[in-house]
Amino acid sequence: MRSWMTILGLLLITLLVPGAARAGSAEEIVDAMIEAHGGMETWASVPTVRFEDHFKPGESDSGRVSRITVEQGPRRAYIDFPGTDMRIAWDGEKAWSENWQAPAPPRFLALLNYYFVNLPWLAKDPGVLLGEPGTGKLFDDPTEYVTVKMTYEAGVGDTPDDYYVLYIDPKTHVLKANRYIVTYRAILPEGVEALPEHILIYKEWTTVDGLLVPTSYTIYELDGSVYGSCDVSAWSFSDPFDASRMEMPEGAVVDESTP
Repeated sequence: MRSWMTILGLLLITLLVPGAARAGSAEEIVDAMIEAHGGMETWASVPTVRFEDHFKPGESDSGRVSRITVEQGPRRAYIDFPGTDMRIAWDGEKAWSENWQAPAPPRFLALLNYYFVNLPWLAKDPGVLLGEPGTGKLFDDPTEYVTVKMTYEAGVGDTPDDYYVLYIDPKTHVLKANRYIVTYRAILPEGVEALPEHILIYKEWTTVDGLLVPTSYTIYELDGSVYGSCDVSAWSFSDPFDASRMEMPEGAVVDESTP
């Protein structure tokens, strides 16, 4: 049996050594993650989130660049695709596009990348349900990460059956990865309720206006093969939102796809 001195020593280690404490509740874990990324107050107070996203499918070195601006609060969004005449807008109820040539529906894409790169804060969105904490590893990474599963209340967003499993560094509390599914019906094969899980691993981070945001990530299949990679640049949290971009021009097409 351990002596009371041994127990006291273990308690002191738990209190003094970063990452030695027990994980705590899911809410405490997520709150610590948000603080590690710059805090909720700062992120929620900015007028817009803007960034450029260069997604490369598979292990390709080239792909499509999108310039994304999202209004915080209402989460209206407009997206340009440099080098093309395509664009998307999302007003919170409908998505429309001009000269759309991509296979995925504009409504599906409107906030997809915003979600991937702002996930630390979105884990506390209204309607998010946090599961019991666990642990998990990522391929050949020896770190045992703290995991929390995000699910959604019925009727929240277009795809409330989606989920994300967050992999959080036990020492720094920074989000390392997420495991997710896609349930947007218009992109699913007939009779399929969700696409297979993928694992998105954040590779590099930078700090912009006090907020820790990703500058690159890779998405993997569960067998470890690369689904795609993404470079994220031109971050800004101070640009004004151009409300005129919400006005649908003549010739634009409303996305009627089924979420």
